[in-house]
Amino acid sequence: MGTTSNTPTTFTGNSAFSADLQQVITRAVNIASLPIAQMQGQLGILNNQQAELQKLGSKFQSLQNAFDALGEASDANSFAANVSDSSVATASVSDGAQAGHYSVNILNIGSETNTISPNTLPAVSDPASGNISTSSAFTLTVDGQTFSISDADNSLNGLAQAINASGAGLRATIVNVGGPAAPDYRLSLQGTKYAPTSIQLNDGTQDLLTTLATGSYVSYQVNGADTTATSDSRTFSISPGVTVQALTTGAANIDVSEDIGGIQSAIGSFVNGFNAAVDELTANRGQNGGALAGQSIVSALSGALRQLAGYTPDSGSPTIQSLADLGITFDQTGHLQFDSGAFNTATGTSLSDVLDFLGSETSGGFLKAASDILTGITDPTNGLVAGDISSIGSSVTNLNKKISQQQDTITQMQTNLIQQMSKADAAIAAMEQKVTQITNLFSAMEQAAKSLNG
Repeated sequence: MGTTSNTPTTFTGNSAFSADLQQVITRAVNIASLPIAQMQGQLGILNNQQAELQKLGSKFQSLQNAFDALGEASDANSFAANVSDSSVATASVSDGAQAGHYSVNILNIGSETNTISPNTLPAVSDPASGNISTSSAFTLTVDGQTFSISDADNSLNGLAQAINASGAGLRATIVNVGGPAAPDYRLSLQGTKYAPTSIQLNDGTQDLLTTLATGSYVSYQVNGADTTATSDSRTFSISPGVTVQALTTGAANIDVSEDIGGIQSAIGSFVNGFNAAVDELTANRGQNGGALAGQSIVSALSGALRQLAGYTPDSGSPTIQSLADLGITFDQTGHLQFDSGAFNTATGTSLSDVLDFLGSETSGGFLKAASDILTGITDPTNGLVAGDISSIGSSVTNLNKKISQQQDTITQMQTNLIQQMSKADAAIAAMEQKVTQITNLFSAMEQAAKSLNG
């Protein structure tokens, strides 16, 4: 059978000295709580530092994102294609594209082969249960290549699904040519290429498709050549890195030229991200600085930014040797400024020199150096910011543990004091009660004596 503790949880005295005894308990608890108050102050500082580190981490991650965007913009897609008549065709550029002028004459937009099951086959009023053949095994032939088709549920729906899943490069659909009053469902197969694709489906005894229209190739001429080129797709390449999508027949001119708009915009984002990081670091310096004032990480991150802005290549074009050659310079406040006019001059002189200086995040140049520096800061596992956040997190955990342990010690001390003071108060109250009884007895005796003498 369990026992119930008689230890009081609060002190409620009955003697004349109960208030004094309560003061003893309160004073002892307050003195014992002083280390907790100090640790809670330390905890507040650590929490503020952790929050500021996360804010700094966000600023440097934004800077990393800006470099990623600059890397994408400075890839081989530094060219843009302009089409004189966008109703005839569109054009795009990719790796290998060079500046140039092209003319394209779309002679035939091309078409797809279209087939359907004829009305000589069994009529199907419900494609979920009926089919154009009683067979469950079929042979599909596409340009001489055969595919085995199995229709497990012997329905027109199942047959169409099996054809679509066969990898034959066709689109199988079910169409109702009879209308809602007298449904007549047929199987329709279309080629996916713009070409005279040969399509037939056989159930082992007969062919099941009739060709409604034989497809044709897309045909076109480039730069007035007397040779007609063909394609089974409306998207085709007319030069390394230059792709055209034909929309209709007709002629259009395509001009491919160097495009610096994306690079220029990305550099602007980099400058903005750099300045935002500078401002956040500045807020943590000096006597009235933020939560990280005096912490070594502020100096480390500031040094990383200086290293970024002071990059110089080991080799390369003599015309582009620093960010200043691209129009990126410091002002008196430590912020970067971007002069787009100077950048246009640099790219106008030689875009290739600018791209060589920028390089890429994996192979070399400014972007590689910047990526290495920022990865050392923003890496979520081994980065400088993540390491400091983790270290402070461990300190917060340990401090909370110490606070909890100290609070348990104080609670136990308070419990013991209440128990002791309650006993003392009870003893004092008992003595006070005896004093009252004796005093009352003497008063009664005195009163009785006066009565006898009277």
